[in-house]
Amino acid sequence: MIQRKQTLWLLLSLICAVLTFEFPFYNGTVINGTEGVTGAEITALDNIWLLLLTSGIILLGAAAIFLYKNRKLQLRLTFIGLLASLGLIALYVRYMENFEPGGRISLTALLTLGIVVGFFLAQRGIRRDQKLIKDLDRLR
Repeated sequence: MIQRKQTLWLLLSLICAVLTFEFPFYNGTVINGTEGVTGAEITALDNIWLLLLTSGIILLGAAAIFLYKNRKLQLRLTFIGLLASLGLIALYVRYMENFEPGGRISLTALLTLGIVVGFFLAQRGIRRDQKLIKDLDRLR
């Protein structure tokens, strides 16, 4: 379970997703009268949609870690997690439009990219495991 590479990649995605609750994606000044964004920075806690999507990604990653015996379902969950994490980045970019020009993307925005990379590499590892099992079955 833990010795498999894809488990470590999924764990990386989980850690990065949890850290997005604390660290900002973008810093700037909110345009007056804007709804959906509070404060001078965007974190996963600032908006209900960011909160729900990030929580969903955490649940998908945790479920995929514990489904190591069912590779087919694990592969599907990592693919859904990959798409959800790309959607999370798109949602962050969408909420960046509510800020005045002159703001800046925070260095901790790389955490959201870490989620995508973790899911992608986990999916690659699961596919390699499936191929290895098929090759071993063919040799028997």
